[in-house]
Amino acid sequence: MKDYDLEQELAAAMLDRSRQEPPGGYDVDGLVGSVRRRRRRLQAGAAAAVAIVALGAGFLSRADHDRVSLPVQAPTSPSAVLPPAPPPVEPPSATASASASASASDSDSASEPDSASKPADPARTTSTLFLAALRYQNPAARSQVDLAAVAALFADESTYQRIWGADSTGVTCGSSVDGVLVAGEVLLYQGVERLDRAPSPTFDGSTGKVTDLTCRTVAGGSKGGGDPTVSGFYGGLVAAAKSGDSTAMSRLGRQFVTANLRSVQGPTAGTCSSATTPFWLADNPSSGTLTHGWTVNLGGPYAFPIEIDENAKIATSCGK
Repeated sequence: MKDYDLEQELAAAMLDRSRQEPPGGYDVDGLVGSVRRRRRRLQAGAAAAVAIVALGAGFLSRADHDRVSLPVQAPTSPSAVLPPAPPPVEPPSATASASASASASDSDSASEPDSASKPADPARTTSTLFLAALRYQNPAARSQVDLAAVAALFADESTYQRIWGADSTGVTCGSSVDGVLVAGEVLLYQGVERLDRAPSPTFDGSTGKVTDLTCRTVAGGSKGGGDPTVSGFYGGLVAAAKSGDSTAMSRLGRQFVTANLRSVQGPTAGTCSSATTPFWLADNPSSGTLTHGWTVNLGGPYAFPIEIDENAKIATSCGK
């Protein structure tokens, strides 16, 4: 057989074989999916193995710890042995207690503000001092004055005795008065007339207490300055009470109190009380654009505010 014929026969045989057994194929996606599933199974198995090992180690450690912490049973003795009694505790000595108390007291003092170190307000002290003098110089109100409280307004006892004197007239420049206007300076009145002497107290800067009081000469009379509405109305009421003039209230009201306030408050307009007026003190001055005001005390337990309008008449009092 020639080589050519042999090749032809082999080629024919191979073709026939290929037709009988087709070449194998594979699914790429399926292959990749199966590989990933296999990898996840291996990872899960490895993690489970690690957890089992760790859990077993924990159990072993706990068991070992429990064995170590078990108390050792002491042999039973026929009689219980009591522990020795503690030594007696001695009570603290008086010196130690006093020292502890002093330390606590010092600590409290350091933590709380020292109100005694704050100086008194000179304006308040001035009003308190002259109100006490007005009361003391009025026989009906003298018993209301606490002389110990008055003495506490002064720097010391000798200053109190020197200035207050036996009848408080040392505070009012040697004269008995029934009206005081405190407006920075102190003005003294008898009825509607202003005295020609004005007191000027001096205060200790560290305590606010009175150390001295001097009197200076000023213009006196009804035209001597101050507030003519206050001295005219309240000074007029004091003078009317002393003279027994029962018509003064209505007359002074028409002159110094607005008609509106008189219609609202009636006969107590500007006074807040139906009692007679033994004396007056006005302090705490205030001012507005067209009005000004005072706080007035007419001998009662409480003071009250007033406001004076642009026409020099009392427009409000007692908060109304």
